[in-house]
Amino acid sequence: MDLKPWKKLSSKPLGNFHIFTIRADQVISPRTQQPHEVYVIDCGNWVNVIAATPDRHLVMIEQYRHGSTTVELEIPGGMIDARDASPTAAGLRELREETGYEGENPRSSARSSRTRPS
Repeated sequence: MDLKPWKKLSSKPLGNFHIFTIRADQVISPRTQQPHEVYVIDCGNWVNVIAATPDRHLVMIEQYRHGSTTVELEIPGGMIDARDASPTAAGLRELREETGYEGENPRSSARSSRTRPS
């Protein structure tokens, strides 16, 4: 099956929530040619860090999440700030801020979340 992009007819902002915005797009399905309303969350680029200690343990954090109303175990991560020289620098900063670990020999498998046209 050959996937095709959906044609955007219009876009309407719905809200600005500091770290992300939400908009409603009117689009046409390439398969059925029927219109649909879709909701899009736009945000800045983020990093996630998979850090291992010298004895091969993963560095994890516990964080309260309002959506699930529970404390979740997760990997460190966060938004790439304008002051960060690179995604790797942002990852090291987030690792230090959230865990206290400094990190050595960082490697990136960076993939942009902005690979598709908007």
